[in-house]
Amino acid sequence: MMIQEFLNHAASLLNLGAIYYTIQLLRCALVSLPVFAAVLFLRKTLFQNRVFLKSALWSLFVPVLFAGRMKFFYENEIGIVLFTWWNGIFMRHPGLCWLYIGGVCVSLFLLLRRRTKLKRLALRMKKSVLYGTAVSVADIPVTPFAAGVFKPVIVVPDVMVQHYSETEIRTVLLHEKTHIRLGHLLCYAFWDLMRALLWVNPLFAVAAKWLREDLEEACDWATIQKSSGEAYEYGKLLLKSMRMLQAQYHAGYLYAAFAGEACYQRIRRRMMRIARYQPYPKAAAAGTVFAVFLCAACTAVWVQHVSYDRCNEDPGILVYEYDPLSQASRTLAYDPGEETKTSRTAGTNLHRMISYDDSYVYVDAEAFHCFLQECNAQGEVFLVFGGFYKLPGFAGYGYSCCYDNPYNRQFVQIPYEKRLHWMLRLMKLL
Repeated sequence: MMIQEFLNHAASLLNLGAIYYTIQLLRCALVSLPVFAAVLFLRKTLFQNRVFLKSALWSLFVPVLFAGRMKFFYENEIGIVLFTWWNGIFMRHPGLCWLYIGGVCVSLFLLLRRRTKLKRLALRMKKSVLYGTAVSVADIPVTPFAAGVFKPVIVVPDVMVQHYSETEIRTVLLHEKTHIRLGHLLCYAFWDLMRALLWVNPLFAVAAKWLREDLEEACDWATIQKSSGEAYEYGKLLLKSMRMLQAQYHAGYLYAAFAGEACYQRIRRRMMRIARYQPYPKAAAAGTVFAVFLCAACTAVWVQHVSYDRCNEDPGILVYEYDPLSQASRTLAYDPGEETKTSRTAGTNLHRMISYDDSYVYVDAEAFHCFLQECNAQGEVFLVFGGFYKLPGFAGYGYSCCYDNPYNRQFVQIPYEKRLHWMLRLMKLL
């Protein structure tokens, strides 16, 4: 029996967790829509020629992941009308939540498998040191790339090692190290995480290529400037790489890059962006990127400030009666603990009659007795207080005690036990 009770509590906790996170993630997916509109509009208009500012714009998606608990959804009239009904639907149909969580799990699994496969492939390649840089040399003619987040690995094809000059190899390596130094690998990982968590929004998959184009353009400019070269020579190196790998493709290597119309168009756009290169002051570029990231961080902090906590204390007091004969209960009054229009018009302020600490509940018996007479209370009277909730109307809990005044005292002191079930403790940590 204890095992069955434990399993029932565990299943209930899992359902609550699925509902809680599904509500938040779906709201994050909705919030991401106006962010997409702003970013895609700015990168095509005002910031089209602002290379570093355009690449930093994508950091504005960071606050999106913190938007699921915003008070707007519960305290704004528009938010109340559009979103409060979500809680009821998901609580009545938890299978919908598990369907969404299943999609997240499948997306994360595919993401981790792809990244793990790529990292293992790079680790199995032949190791070499090219001009002071440790690299993995690929036998197949792939474009150079860097893989990994915490321990990045640079991969270059053997055909480049064999046929490129020292200056060309150094430029290729500088490009990949610039990706690492600018944090682009972390940006790609974060974007993939966003795609998995908010998979219902297809824009994350569509916009991935635009993100890569913007980060690649910033990396190209930074590489040209740091190598003290010219955009013309850098473009020639890119064309040489495309021609060499294309020749390998026609020789029978099916994994070669730059194969197909889509790749050609991508290289064409990249060459046009390289042709626009102009030397830039490094301090100004770094300041621009820092300012955008600071704006994103401040937005995330602001979103947290206007959001509910993971566990919110409930100052409200509820009074209800229970009739043992009919086994029916009736709510007599609820005082939210804050002066609202509802509490003022109800004419009842339970906090003036009832208070509590960690061990006792204190009741002004005279005032409370008048209140019970007004409510025509006939059964046993119970007080509920000192609770918490995850989100308004969802996953709430409060302590309770039975009101009894056998000696007609003016003030009643009722002891209660302030202890949480293990499931409630875990629920507060969700």
